[in-house]
Amino acid sequence: MPSPQTLRSRGASAAFLGDTVVIERAGERVTIPLRVVRAIRAAEGDSRTVEITLTDAVVHTIAANNPTAATTFVAAVAAALPARPDERGSALVRTEAVDAGPPLFASRRNPVLFVAAVLGYLAYVTYLAVAHGPSAIFGAVIGLLPLGLAVLAAVQTVTRLYDKTVLRRRGVVVLARSTGRLGKRSVYAFTDAEGNARTYRSGLHADTLEIAYDPANPKRMASMTPLVLEIPRVIVLVLFTALFGVVGVGAVFGPLLP
Repeated sequence: MPSPQTLRSRGASAAFLGDTVVIERAGERVTIPLRVVRAIRAAEGDSRTVEITLTDAVVHTIAANNPTAATTFVAAVAAALPARPDERGSALVRTEAVDAGPPLFASRRNPVLFVAAVLGYLAYVTYLAVAHGPSAIFGAVIGLLPLGLAVLAAVQTVTRLYDKTVLRRRGVVVLARSTGRLGKRSVYAFTDAEGNARTYRSGLHADTLEIAYDPANPKRMASMTPLVLEIPRVIVLVLFTALFGVVGVGAVFGPLLP
């Protein structure tokens, strides 16, 4: 079955845990057994808000960051609702105060751009050989390594930040469980809404981790940890990019520099 899904919005969240829906907001946790839920749907006129109607007509609402997450959450819970719900309704709902604990510390390649870059580089090397002699080619070839590393680091940094930002707003959030470690990274496993097993690797080590994925491209995923935790990694990659970028540009384009 699909892994537990989570809806998140500012100051609130809801998790579908198979036989219960747990809503947390402002230091309060509301645990709703599925057997007392009569219906679940998106609110009329607001596709991001989910309404959970109990058998005694009490309605609990939770907002999602995006309509896609709300739709997937509603479908998952609706599929698990009992055919004959318990009429006791709110009497079986548990509300408790909770302490807010400390925060848990599809890209596509474009072959046209790649071919254009290769042709441009070959044209540049040909120009160096004609204008500056064959010896000028040596620096252009050697400098490709540090320049390539700098570009790779920059692309990885931008892609990682872009995915974490976009998937927070448009992705489906699930609760992935740790299955052990692979080297220095923990491996987290979950099942997407289509029933496919997925894994995610992270330097964070915990029993569970919230993962957001793109339902149109489930291989594109990111952890839901705060963006501020990316600052040390970004600083290191920026310094790495700057150092290797200067060396690579100097070696490759040295003959053209004043």
